[in-house]
Amino acid sequence: MCMPTLKTDSGKSDVPQVVYQIKIVLLGTTPPIWRRVLVPAEFTLAQLHDVVQAAMSWEDCHLHQFYIGSRRFGVPDPNDALMGGPPAINEQKACLADVLNKVGSKATYIYDFGDSWEHALTVEKILVPEPGVAYPLCTDGKRNGPPEDCGGIPGFYHMMETLADPSHEDHADMQEWIESFDLEALSVEAVNQRLRKLFRASRKPKPARVAQPKSAAPSTKDLYAVLNAVETRLEPPKRQRQPIRPDEKVPLELNDRERELILEHTFADEELTNHLRVVPKPGERPVFRFTLEDLDELAGFVAAEANHAKDKKLRKELDHLCGRITDVLESFTDQDD
Repeated sequence: MCMPTLKTDSGKSDVPQVVYQIKIVLLGTTPPIWRRVLVPAEFTLAQLHDVVQAAMSWEDCHLHQFYIGSRRFGVPDPNDALMGGPPAINEQKACLADVLNKVGSKATYIYDFGDSWEHALTVEKILVPEPGVAYPLCTDGKRNGPPEDCGGIPGFYHMMETLADPSHEDHADMQEWIESFDLEALSVEAVNQRLRKLFRASRKPKPARVAQPKSAAPSTKDLYAVLNAVETRLEPPKRQRQPIRPDEKVPLELNDRERELILEHTFADEELTNHLRVVPKPGERPVFRFTLEDLDELAGFVAAEANHAKDKKLRKELDHLCGRITDVLESFTDQDD
């Protein structure tokens, strides 16, 4: 059963009790293409599909599926039985509060079975919603999403290489197809405009007061009791972040095993990890420095690999490492923020 929401006098569920902070990483992209979104816990996977589509600028013109552990979710297809496979669980009946209900929960979202765009979804935090804020909401991200039908990850990078090289034999044809593509041209506000357009009718906060039912209205004590019921799902109060310059580097201590996990088990690019190959001198603390942007990318690579690790011990190590990197990230903030 999905988590209940507070009710307005319209009788509709407008104010979520908690929202999930979910990071979406398009696997196979280097540097990674990613988004960070806030989604009400009572959303279904079908609604999360709409959020991912809007966040990544997909056009929802192909099939899709979710994988959570060994379970497959999607739009039920009668042909599944004819093919001899188990049917997909109906995504419209799968509530996030049931299937992704704790920090660290992971899902794989695959869009377009031909191009096979694979996304790693990770619940980073569980938050109390802010008054007056419309959810779902995109709060951050990096890089423009690939255009539809460009041939998956190999075709996407071939497209960018061809557009960047006027001497390439396919340059003119590629320009005729897409004209131009700016990988860095991500607008978070444009993402939120798409989300508002999709969810305006059902998610827009309303200024109306809480309805007075026939019985006495809930007291403040009652409302606190509701919040206490989900206390174990809520993150601790935010700690004070240290402001630093955008180009300033912060320390991250990594032991030999953690460096091995990054270098041997993730797809992090060499520009990000080359200095991790330098073995600290005896007695020297293994401290490495990263900008916040680099550290965030590194966390994304580790989280993506943890999401796909079949070995439980390896997955646990990667999850722990991702948590440590995230802790360091949350200790600092850009001065411009």
